[in-house]
Amino acid sequence: MTLVIVGILVVFVVAAVALWTLLHPSDWTLKRVCGFYPGTLFRIPTSERVVALTIDDAPHPDVTPGILEELRAHGAKATFFVIGSYGEAHPHLLDSIRAEGHELANHLYTDRMSARLADAEFINELKRTDAIIQPLECPKWCRPGSGIFTSRIVRLMQEHGYTAVAGTAWPVDLYTNVRLTALHFLKNVRPGAILVLHDGGPKRANSIRVLSHLLPRLRDMGYRIVTLSELTRIS
Repeated sequence: MTLVIVGILVVFVVAAVALWTLLHPSDWTLKRVCGFYPGTLFRIPTSERVVALTIDDAPHPDVTPGILEELRAHGAKATFFVIGSYGEAHPHLLDSIRAEGHELANHLYTDRMSARLADAEFINELKRTDAIIQPLECPKWCRPGSGIFTSRIVRLMQEHGYTAVAGTAWPVDLYTNVRLTALHFLKNVRPGAILVLHDGGPKRANSIRVLSHLLPRLRDMGYRIVTLSELTRIS
């Protein structure tokens, strides 16, 4: 019985350490993970107090206007990762995003795990979204559906002129409440961090409230919130 208890404790400790590492990755951890996916952005080293804000699963009429309002109110800019089918359905929202000084990036055409797609299907989804978010930004950014990376899909992105973008910390906004999500970002923020929030559908409205908590705090900490392209120019 004692051995069983010890075994359970060991498993619990290992799981807790793994969870802590996911939620609070150090620069050393990010560097090691990045080594498995050469060329993928997890963070952009800089000495300036500036971070990039990225918004996945855009656009959606229930959420995108509120996100844009919060960004406008706090003088922040963002890179919106567009699901092609959503952009095709709401082109006016893509126009609004660009008109306010934000940038568009590729999140494939459908809202599903990109890592499960065969090469030809992945490339087709990438190109279909290309056509919808024209004119393409330069540099070109892509984040796979569900945020799952493999060396294969990173290679496919790069072969088509894209830089794969991950993030500085595992996004928790889909699973926790507003204050915990904001706290998660504040605990992981550092110069050059890439923050990840989600657009898309009324269930994602919490992202608007997260920004209302997060952006003033970041400003008080001396941070500027910019697009990925601007962050790369600063570094």
